[in-house]
Amino acid sequence: MENKIGDLQISIPQFIAQWRTKPHMFQANLWSFEVKAGKTAQAVFRESFDLERFNKPNSTPWKPRAADLRAKKARKTIHIRPILTQTETLKKSITWKHLGGKNKPLGVNIYTDPDKFWTSASHKGFCYAAVHNDPSGTHSYGNTSSPSIQRQFMGHSSTLRIKLEENATPIIFKGFPK
Repeated sequence: MENKIGDLQISIPQFIAQWRTKPHMFQANLWSFEVKAGKTAQAVFRESFDLERFNKPNSTPWKPRAADLRAKKARKTIHIRPILTQTETLKKSITWKHLGGKNKPLGVNIYTDPDKFWTSASHKGFCYAAVHNDPSGTHSYGNTSSPSIQRQFMGHSSTLRIKLEENATPIIFKGFPK
């Protein structure tokens, strides 16, 4: 018995043979998608530090440091270094991991790794990522009493969604019949 699919003639045994390995291939493709998604998210969120704003269209620049504002007001010439990049500890702490195993992909988790802060000279052991992502301003920096300033670098980003759609989504059905 043969069925006609478009202009292609295919028998039932040929159809079965063609799809027999696809469940494993789909699982392998999901794993590859998760790897690509994790690396893409990590790159997009790290790029926020280069942009000095959250990496999505029309986001507002991060609020400058108080010392930079004081120097500008006093019309002093100073070298203003980029915000949140003195040690790059925060930027380098952005990482990802699989939630499932290779045989059971379940997604990825993008997060700032608190273990990366033990090597920081100025904030040794203090994971200050939440301080900058929280819009409430209720945190303080370590042992200081300085109120926090939101400088979001992670979260829901249309830039990330677009990059995933363009670069990662096609991986899911790679090798499948069209």
